[in-house]
Amino acid sequence: MQELSLRPYHGRLFVARTRKEYERGHQKLFKTPDELTCAHEGRFTGGEGKDGMWTYLIWAKAPHTLAHEVSHVVLHVFERCGIDPREGGGEPFCYMLSQLLLEART
Repeated sequence: MQELSLRPYHGRLFVARTRKEYERGHQKLFKTPDELTCAHEGRFTGGEGKDGMWTYLIWAKAPHTLAHEVSHVVLHVFERCGIDPREGGGEPFCYMLSQLLLEART
């Protein structure tokens, strides 16, 4: 799994490369299983990690699904911080989304 920074916000984001890696990562990070039983293209989960830090975990098969799942993360981070993602013409949301996508694809 790859860990991405959510700077300047608190928390952490992990990106799993495969469905199996997602399932193993979920067990490791959250101490609960999340076995994907149907034909998912991707998955997003977030919550308090086993160490008490707010944690996100995503998996996506394709780039468009990765954008979808990362958008969930950014929207949730903004919600937790009390930020309207439409503020500033949506620029803070778009910049954070594009930075995370850039890092996730490398």
